[in-house]
Amino acid sequence: MPNDQPTSTLLRDAAAIGLGLTVPAMVSGRAVLQGLAAAALIAVLIIAWQDRRIFSRVNIALRSRLGIAVVAAFAAMAVSIPGSLDPLRSVEAWGRSFAYILGCTLFWAFLSGDPRARRLCLRTFVAAFIFGLTAIFIGQLGWELPYRVLKNDFVPWNSNWPFDNAKAYAAAAACGIPLCLWIFRQECGLWRGAAGLATCGQALLVVTTINKSALAGILAMILAVSLAVVMRRGRRWLAAWALGAVVATTAILLLVYELPDEPAARPVWDWLPPQIVDTHRQQIWHFSAEKIAEKPWIGYGINIIDRIPGANEILPGYSVEAIPSHPHNWVLEILGETGAIGFLPVVVAIGWAAMRGFRRFVRAGDAAALAQLGITAGFWSSSLFNFSIWSSWWLITFFLLTALMAAGQGEGGGDSDQASRPPASAPGNG
Repeated sequence: MPNDQPTSTLLRDAAAIGLGLTVPAMVSGRAVLQGLAAAALIAVLIIAWQDRRIFSRVNIALRSRLGIAVVAAFAAMAVSIPGSLDPLRSVEAWGRSFAYILGCTLFWAFLSGDPRARRLCLRTFVAAFIFGLTAIFIGQLGWELPYRVLKNDFVPWNSNWPFDNAKAYAAAAACGIPLCLWIFRQECGLWRGAAGLATCGQALLVVTTINKSALAGILAMILAVSLAVVMRRGRRWLAAWALGAVVATTAILLLVYELPDEPAARPVWDWLPPQIVDTHRQQIWHFSAEKIAEKPWIGYGINIIDRIPGANEILPGYSVEAIPSHPHNWVLEILGETGAIGFLPVVVAIGWAAMRGFRRFVRAGDAAALAQLGITAGFWSSSLFNFSIWSSWWLITFFLLTALMAAGQGEGGGDSDQASRPPASAPGNG
């Protein structure tokens, strides 16, 4: 049974605040985000030891159909480990990634059963994002000190520092837009305004940092969410959605085309403008695809693709390697490292999670499921162009956002059992 002593309440509040701060803390760097997640995990484990119902919820999540699909996907990826170019490195990446899913499922189990902690966590999330975004925008306007204090970086650089240095934070902010919009819908008064302000700031940061991969994620959110809304209203609206999708896609592509980019070098595909996908990425993708064709079934081993033969060769027209740490595309990365055997179950698990959110909104008008769909679409679409899919901070961002969103279902619309639902992109009831 839960311990209702003041120390337990303080620990629950501290854990909730820590979870709310974790993703926004990316403004200070990856180490801060990961440190907060670790501290919150320790706190929630202590709380769960006092309240065993938290572990019971985790157990139900892991034994659900989607939970089994996620476990099966990780089992399939593990097939590549024995033949990896560096088995220990592969085991480490595989193990910690699975641990992140388990940890964030535990976070969901804690927050979904504690309305006070849940509300405190979500409000902290909004307030922390506003704080971080404000520091960055002030830096972009010319006064860099607040942002430099947050980054603990006082080494003189150039005038683009507040813009270039915030690119990763912009990617995390873009993924947080659906959650902030959902909080806006649930809250009222000051907190409603704060959630709306955070949402606008997140979108503006993506543009000011010229984060084209995050723009791709936002486009995917718009298309996925709008399609679900149209399907709920009836198929007769599909033609209107198709027209809107074309307009939205064109607008984003024009924005991406007009935003400045690095000078073009030697393109791989003449039909693909380098303003849309820069020639550097084209070269990386072309090289990765060639290597995948050489070992299509089990790949080269998890988190190893930058160590395959030829990966360290310098690309013509650049001073960078053929694969500078990762392929900047999660499909090519997982295919190259785990082959078709590891890749296909991952796609099934992601698709299952996305379709579950889609169906729940279309059938029941579950706004939380719609926001969850937006997070899933945004993250995996953005990941087609940016970070390694094994990056700790990037995976924690996604899994934690899904956990916060699923836990938030206990505060508003949808089915009566929402408080007991697991994250839509982590193990949960299928």
